[in-house]
Amino acid sequence: MQALFAIITILCLGAWIYFRHSFFAAPFVVFLSLWVQDFYPLCHFPMYSDPNESENYFYLATVDDAGRAQPLPVRKLTSITAPKVKKMFKAWADDVAKTQGKHRDELSDADRAKIGNDLLNFLRDQATKHANTLPDKLQLVEVWIVYDDDTGFSETPKVVASQPAS
Repeated sequence: MQALFAIITILCLGAWIYFRHSFFAAPFVVFLSLWVQDFYPLCHFPMYSDPNESENYFYLATVDDAGRAQPLPVRKLTSITAPKVKKMFKAWADDVAKTQGKHRDELSDADRAKIGNDLLNFLRDQATKHANTLPDKLQLVEVWIVYDDDTGFSETPKVVASQPAS
């Protein structure tokens, strides 16, 4: 079937070039998209072409008297959104992993804690710049969302970095 789509795509391109008529552009685009399927740059939503069975997110938290993590409104306090916190962590982890000749998923917990503490310090600085103060007890929490056919969705939080009073 893929070969048929490829042949029709090439024929449409040839007809479009030979006849110089826009009529052949539509079938060319249709058959090209069927042939290539949902891969970037022909798909506007490449993240939906092959979804992962697990995904993670980060949040900033403080610790209450009972030792439970209480989420903080990171954007309100630092003007940095939660998705941006994740992107920053991933970028900094990529930099550290590159210097060690590894992938970021292969970093040790100590390396991830160092990156997390650097990120917490950066967020403290951003909060200060916006006339806000972050709590003394601060945590960067990573939550993995995993889908399993038997159990459904599950969320597993893990504290990446923790800071006492600074």
